[in-house]
Amino acid sequence: MKLYTEAYDPDWDRILDMTVEKTEGVSEYMTDNTVFKVILHEKGEIKICKEGNSVNIKNPSMIILSDADVTECRSVQKGNNIILYFKPSVIRDEFTSEALKVGKYEDMMGTTVFQDYLLIRDFFMISGLDEKIFPLSLNELNKVKGLIDSIESELTTQYDGFWPCRSRSYLMELLFYIRYRCAKKEEEKRALFSEDDNIYSNVCNYLNEHLNENLTLETITKEFNINRNKLNGIFISKTSKTCLNYLMDLRMDMARIMLSNTEIPIGEISVRSGFLDANYFTKAFKKHFGMTPREYRKTESSSCTI
Repeated sequence: MKLYTEAYDPDWDRILDMTVEKTEGVSEYMTDNTVFKVILHEKGEIKICKEGNSVNIKNPSMIILSDADVTECRSVQKGNNIILYFKPSVIRDEFTSEALKVGKYEDMMGTTVFQDYLLIRDFFMISGLDEKIFPLSLNELNKVKGLIDSIESELTTQYDGFWPCRSRSYLMELLFYIRYRCAKKEEEKRALFSEDDNIYSNVCNYLNEHLNENLTLETITKEFNINRNKLNGIFISKTSKTCLNYLMDLRMDMARIMLSNTEIPIGEISVRSGFLDANYFTKAFKKHFGMTPREYRKTESSSCTI
């Protein structure tokens, strides 16, 4: 199996270092030391071993592995596993394994390069096997599976010239979600959760899972059966922002990532970021970043060649 995807059109002569594999058990490529992996375990049971530690995974889970995490994987009970393989250079050409291992980007805080670096840092900065495994609820499972399925669809159909950028954009969206889950897991390790903490955590999960949907304050308060004043009070105490301002920041971050790293149409980015009205998206983006999406792309783009 090739752990990359070639363009069907020979005139393109294009290779993208990303592919998806679906298997009933484990794959021999789960331990490949040349690519990063996101493993979506849907059902069955697999055993993963690393440096003398082993974990049996029975429930729906997501596992993130870097190219240095050469682990032993075995199938205990057949089930369904979906594996996304990718090289960090898919995000930016300069993100080679060698550059990442020496921490080349740690001192670039505040730059677009550093913001993109944060999307993959957890893959190799987290060393413990337990910390690399994320149990998933049904909604979380559907979120991750939907993004990987979208990547696979773009890679296999290549129905228009934007397939390399669009598949990368879904990867960015997945990595954005993984970054949130890693931060949440670290927070949970440090804190004793109160009722407000649980509400905050559950609402944040919901916002991340439904980021591209038409969410309103009424939608959110109804979903969690909570008064809007209480909800905003919790978010202000945790983030110094109202719930909708927090959601807006999430959407702006997602839009920024796709504008910087892909050339997919701005109208599509608008919808993917949760804005059905492109004009409103442009106004909101300009208010947030001081420039329009088009201007931002010109200034910050890391040039995706299609």
